[in-house]
Amino acid sequence: MVQLSYRDLKGVNIYTFETNARYKNRKDLLLVVFDDYVNQASLYTKSTCPSVPVDWCSKNLNKQIKAIIVNAGNANAFTGDIGLRDLLAISTEIANKIGCSIEDIGVASTGVIGEYMNIEPIIESIKTIDLNKRSSWVDAAESIMTTDTYAKLAKKELKIDGQNIEIIGIAKGSGMIEPNMGTMLSFIFTNACIDEKLLKPILTEVTTNSFNSITVDGDTSTSDTVMLISTNKAGNKPLININDTSAKEFIDQLQKLTIDLAKQIVLDGEGATKLVEINIRSAVSKISAINIAKSIANSPLVKTAIYGQDPNWGRIIAAIGKSYEDIDLKKLKISIGDQLITLNSMVNPNYDEVLTKKYMEGDVIEIIVDLGIGNYSHKIWTCDLSHKYIDINIDYRS
Repeated sequence: MVQLSYRDLKGVNIYTFETNARYKNRKDLLLVVFDDYVNQASLYTKSTCPSVPVDWCSKNLNKQIKAIIVNAGNANAFTGDIGLRDLLAISTEIANKIGCSIEDIGVASTGVIGEYMNIEPIIESIKTIDLNKRSSWVDAAESIMTTDTYAKLAKKELKIDGQNIEIIGIAKGSGMIEPNMGTMLSFIFTNACIDEKLLKPILTEVTTNSFNSITVDGDTSTSDTVMLISTNKAGNKPLININDTSAKEFIDQLQKLTIDLAKQIVLDGEGATKLVEINIRSAVSKISAINIAKSIANSPLVKTAIYGQDPNWGRIIAAIGKSYEDIDLKKLKISIGDQLITLNSMVNPNYDEVLTKKYMEGDVIEIIVDLGIGNYSHKIWTCDLSHKYIDINIDYRS
């Protein structure tokens, strides 16, 4: 893994801690402090049981912020007034330390639901921080992990108006993955000068085709948060129109970065052994394509067949059908890899199951569904479902 220095993004200062609030002898707290106020746009879970940080940030967080605090191990979800008290206590300590208001601090938590936070070691870490001893981007990605087996980060570069533009993102996620806004947690930073009104549309666009297009187990977290930060230090002419050439170039690189992070989450899916791409083509609408792709991706029968390297394509047919989207059976074509399986509402006479089974022994599986009835397409990334998924979740709170 490439070690990215905090100096790669001017004005962004990273601090990580081993608080031992839940995990022992590992980083579990991330604090990002900005030299100056920065623009931010955020998307949050659409779960109707949101965590305290999601609820508070969605109602109170300013469009310009001075810091971000993230703890791992406790989601601070379904903790009521006590959870809010804990959030405010931690935020107040940071605000006093760096000189800002609590509404200038983005807050996120991830981990066990329904347990009260152990805030004393968190506050003590903040009190004793040495602001001259910064951590790395790898440290940042590691500090927000829960059941993740590796740190997730990505970087993209481009030029706008002759200026060097950098985009650096970190993410966490392994289980309870079917984001309905963004991802479990992801924080993306850029030095590009971007009008604050443009950040939210940009983030929404790239999220649709990345974080909102992954699923591990079909469960949406209470804590999903994705945040896009622009420090406005690159010196380029500010991006103000999403259709301008410079904005499109930026969005293209940002999209590549978010897809990279999204795939890393799926590859690290709890117990996963295979990355699966569901590629829907020729649908009547984008929504229809998404619904069909997710119906396949979230099917336990499809996912276990993939784990068992069994080309049981009847399970794909069943998953398409339970999406309740418009289908013309005579036009429906299903392929696994380069093997065309269905044709004219029947099995393709030339289909070779032996070759398909051999293909499914690989680590990356592509399922292509050509509906033949429209002009819309969409991709969803998922993983297989193995015995280990059960083992991990049995022991999650241990």
